[in-house]
Amino acid sequence: MAVLDLPTADWDRLPDKASRIKADIMDKDSLRGSLKGVNIIYHLAARTDIDGKSLADYSVNFDGTRNLIEEVRKSKSMERFVFYSTQLVVGLFNETRFIDETEPYRTKTYYGQSKIEGEKIVKKYCEKVSLPYTIIRPTSVYGPWGEAPYRAFFQTIKRKRYFHVGKANNMVSWVYVKNLVNLTITASLSKEAENETYFGNDFHPYTMREIVDTVARYYKVAIPTVPNFAITAVAYALGLLKAAGLNVPIYPFRLKNIKANYCYDIEKSIKIGYKPQYDLTRGVQETLDWYETRGWI
Repeated sequence: MAVLDLPTADWDRLPDKASRIKADIMDKDSLRGSLKGVNIIYHLAARTDIDGKSLADYSVNFDGTRNLIEEVRKSKSMERFVFYSTQLVVGLFNETRFIDETEPYRTKTYYGQSKIEGEKIVKKYCEKVSLPYTIIRPTSVYGPWGEAPYRAFFQTIKRKRYFHVGKANNMVSWVYVKNLVNLTITASLSKEAENETYFGNDFHPYTMREIVDTVARYYKVAIPTVPNFAITAVAYALGLLKAAGLNVPIYPFRLKNIKANYCYDIEKSIKIGYKPQYDLTRGVQETLDWYETRGWI
């Protein structure tokens, strides 16, 4: 279990710590009696990659959630069920408008669909037993302990293998992990956040150029710029090699992600007292210091 180095004030806001009990949310027997005396459930257990071939590959995200809530229903001490979902329940929009929590469900991934099912289960079962819930939809999370995809992304910049695509001015919502924890604790203890959903990201989106240049300054490297038309041609050519099973640095899907806009609104989070303490520079500094100290990058 990874424990974040949070400010003491953040930990002090949590209820008294319950004893640690190991249980498998896919095993109802192991869950039996495990929630005795627990006041708040922070449900993060999930499969989170996008490599699955069917919805069934992500059954832990909905069947496991249902098993956990069924056990929660037996608890007389429970005050809140906090469910971690994902931005992918509404998809990654290549648009500059801000997406808020009223956006209807739509997704292109089985992972996203599994979290849609999870959200529906949370709402249905919690409302049935009058247990307040709060849903958190993290956007692109980075920070200590983070692995795919940002560890490789930062490493590519460090090794001078990254380049800007054209203006690189597309806007993306990122969230430093400590900001996300701050939001989670704030929402879980807020009466206003009962039966509500929140996107988890930093105070404002960043451009890809801003993100890459921040990492580049840490490593004191220069980032070249490649014209959009040139890299598009290369990506499609290398896409043929990718389809043949070869590892290539750029291909159409990756290029599309690099160039995409996705901006999520946190006005609703601000209203309940969420105050992101870490900006991009500070978040990147802490993250890369952590990686370098441990030889992770």
